[in-house]
Amino acid sequence: MKNYIFKPIILLFLLLNFLYAADVTKDIRLIGNPSKSQFGDGEAAYSRNVWDLQVYNGLLFVGAGNSANEGPSKNSGNVDLHVYNPKTDKFSKETVIYDDQIDIFKLLNDNLFIPGHDATGSWNWGNFYQREQNASWKMYRNIPKALHVYDLEYRDKTLFAGVGLYEGAAVGMTKDLGKNWEIIKLGRSRVYAFMSIGDRLFALKKFKRTSKPYFSVAEYRSGNFVPRYDISIFDFFPSTKFDIKYSRATRIISFDDKAIYIGAYKYNSHQTKPFGFYEAVLKNNKIAAKKIRLKEGYIPRDIIKRGGIIYLLTSKTTLKNTHIEVLEFGTKNLTTYKELFSFNYPAFARSFELLDGVFYFGMGCDVDEGDNWKISDIKKETGDIIAYRWTKE
Repeated sequence: MKNYIFKPIILLFLLLNFLYAADVTKDIRLIGNPSKSQFGDGEAAYSRNVWDLQVYNGLLFVGAGNSANEGPSKNSGNVDLHVYNPKTDKFSKETVIYDDQIDIFKLLNDNLFIPGHDATGSWNWGNFYQREQNASWKMYRNIPKALHVYDLEYRDKTLFAGVGLYEGAAVGMTKDLGKNWEIIKLGRSRVYAFMSIGDRLFALKKFKRTSKPYFSVAEYRSGNFVPRYDISIFDFFPSTKFDIKYSRATRIISFDDKAIYIGAYKYNSHQTKPFGFYEAVLKNNKIAAKKIRLKEGYIPRDIIKRGGIIYLLTSKTTLKNTHIEVLEFGTKNLTTYKELFSFNYPAFARSFELLDGVFYFGMGCDVDEGDNWKISDIKKETGDIIAYRWTKE
């Protein structure tokens, strides 16, 4: 009788180890909190949120700051741009970004750019920045009337800028890095992101939960952006129960005639709170998306693509800490995944990167929207950069 009981227990143990990621909490390493030199503890720590991490030329670039008009540490620019060198195991300040927040880095045509999320200068011009070969940064302050520059894209020898003008949404187009701009106005809201699927380029505004026609997507055609009223929030974020009015597509990666992205609620001025992970293709001239199922209670935070592998950063917050897991998908089939590893930390990981076999995580915190925030929500670990060397089995 004992043998009959013992064998199922062994099988169950093996099955659980196969299904669940190894806990590597004891093996993670804190390598620093570079933004703490600019933004101290307390309220200011909110501006240490690591909105994005980016690997470029063997270095790790850290995005911080806060462009929100309400809440803690509001409009906190200018922002010091910090860079980590794994060879020296040190951070350095590389330049100052004259915007309130470094929200994303963009790799375009093998060059590193930063869209000017919320310029600290006058509203007459919007900014973008390009890192040059000598490791200096060139600031381009030349996008007319662009209060916010949310995204950049490059194709057909043209740089596209997704912007928010004072009067609404627009795309700026330039073939000479901004000496001359063509501004295409796209109604209300702002252009928050670009998405490529195959040879098609789309400009994305915010999505509204409504059954009425609502203009969220414009398609690039023959030098112009054409509104697509036929593509709705339900096309972009299917199988989703919406709790808040407006949503956005973030962390977009395009490959193999498809795009993957995170759906997120618009929150705290220009920021987002994620709610799902999606894959989209074109079908009958429309965007056809599907939601990729994750474990109950886990929130997608960031996406990395390396060759034929997709890594997804997820987390689940408990009363004591946050459980963070990294998942691995194949680019050909995103219906199944492998849990690589997990760890616990007092703050959640907002962004991550992979360089030479080491995963890096940028830690963050969230507060209630507007001025209803509590100081207890601002974790002192916000801005921590932690590392874990992953060894494939």
